[in-house]
Amino acid sequence: MQHLTNKTVLITGASSGLGQALAYAAAGRGANLVLCARRQEKLQLVAAHARAISGRHAYAVRIDLTQPAQLNALMAFIKRQVGPIDVLINNAGIGYFERALDLPAAKLEALFQLDVISLIQLTQKIGLTMAGLRRGTIVNIASQAGKLVTPKASAYAAAKAAVIAYSNGLRMELRPLHIHVLTVNPGPIATDFATIADPSGQYARAVANIALDPHRLAERIVQAIEHQRRELNVPWPMTVAAQLRQLFPAIVDRIIMNPVFNRK
Repeated sequence: MQHLTNKTVLITGASSGLGQALAYAAAGRGANLVLCARRQEKLQLVAAHARAISGRHAYAVRIDLTQPAQLNALMAFIKRQVGPIDVLINNAGIGYFERALDLPAAKLEALFQLDVISLIQLTQKIGLTMAGLRRGTIVNIASQAGKLVTPKASAYAAAKAAVIAYSNGLRMELRPLHIHVLTVNPGPIATDFATIADPSGQYARAVANIALDPHRLAERIVQAIEHQRRELNVPWPMTVAAQLRQLFPAIVDRIIMNPVFNRK
């Protein structure tokens, strides 16, 4: 079992939502934090509260992960002021719930740049340092959408499926280096993500009764890190549905297309 006390945890997308909850959960375990996001003011508030919880370091680093120069500056800051990262949590991401044939190219590029390419690039940079030390944990926040695709989420699901596939390959490559890889596949979470992905508010209203509490989810993720689990899939009904889809794809597709379930 790996305890987070005195460990250094880097969390992307840490200014709100699940990233904020993860910061507080890790702080509660006595971890030092490097919190990254684009919204500096909100990020500083999260870092201040995390320091109040743990009494330890919580750095707030404003960064656009899609900009290679800013990634390099982050690595220089870590080397100069922080030291080795013990746990990397790739949480930053965006999503757009629009019909596959209507999704603008700019949104498609932004989605894959942040959710996939930037995740891989940061993982490479942090992972090389971990490899030199022969220790570390990498956590990739994917989604149940990567396993259970629904209408109007084709591009988002494709990006998250890419994260899941990347994590599976990464896990095999890094195991000999004593670096653990955890993939987290949550269903809907009660954060601003739903209204950003679907500004009409229809999706947020549809999932309101089943959306996961971000703070409870963050606690489960921290526990999964400590116990070095391979995957965390929540909630369980979506996990079962994803498994059934592998066995009975046509039947499950028809069920998902039913207006009772398809509410985007």
